[in-house]
Amino acid sequence: MANRREWKGEEWQDFALQLVQRRHGAENVQRVPDTVKGDAGLEFFTTCGCLYQCYAPEEVSDVKKAASAMKAKAGRDLPKLERNRSVIESLLAGTKVHRWILLCPFLDDKDVITSVRARGVGIKTSNLPFLLPNFQALCHSQDDFQAEIEQLKSMSLGPPLSVISPTAQQVTGAGSTEIGTRIDEKLGRALGHRAQPAQIAAKRNEYVKAHLYRENALDQLRENHAVLWERAFEAIDAEEARLIAVGAISTLPGQQLQESMGRIEASLAEALPTISPGLRTRIALGTISDWLIRCPLDFPESAVS
Repeated sequence: MANRREWKGEEWQDFALQLVQRRHGAENVQRVPDTVKGDAGLEFFTTCGCLYQCYAPEEVSDVKKAASAMKAKAGRDLPKLERNRSVIESLLAGTKVHRWILLCPFLDDKDVITSVRARGVGIKTSNLPFLLPNFQALCHSQDDFQAEIEQLKSMSLGPPLSVISPTAQQVTGAGSTEIGTRIDEKLGRALGHRAQPAQIAAKRNEYVKAHLYRENALDQLRENHAVLWERAFEAIDAEEARLIAVGAISTLPGQQLQESMGRIEASLAEALPTISPGLRTRIALGTISDWLIRCPLDFPESAVS
């Protein structure tokens, strides 16, 4: 699976710090806070002499625009080594620097490398007291930290979940297949003969949307948080087995849905305490949809008043 390209600034900075800590050892990495008078052009530095600056371009699909933004970022921040020389020298406290690294989610254009390298050569001529003779400026991406990413995934500390909501077109398309037909049949029995076709269709679309969202969320967990995915799968599978073996407490469709929803949410909360409540709720609702499609949850005609 390709590495995620689109990040918010603070989110990327937090994840990048985890990557750098895995590579250099957390005890060898110092984060530079920016609350008071900014960060002096550094996100964090290492005791072995690497300065890191993070940047996540807003543009992720247009290669030229993303490259231009990366080059501009380096153009703004590398000169800060000289402009903030006294602050940086104080922060480093004797540590000598041999690398300045712009760390981005992706790197598509080699012109970014050329630009960053050239600016590094330029700053080297300023004879800053904390720069070593072999000082170099580089641009790295997630591809350069693949081993660290895999380590984080194995610890369920991989990239933050970024679940893509299904589009209206995807919902409509899935709703017109056998998935939609099965949900319509279930809802028709659940709502009774007085239910209007438009009412059934609206509810069906919500269930289809929830089902697609759940599949996206579980795919993200499986790819980036293997341990959490296994826990989620076990919790959902156990609730499905209980439903099949014991059945729902109530025979009323509405109460069956509420009961199953509550049990799934409670199981997921116990299995995935670090996942946001909103995400757990959406996975639970998607699981109800999955059960409606595959028939573990059904509403016999006799249950409808």
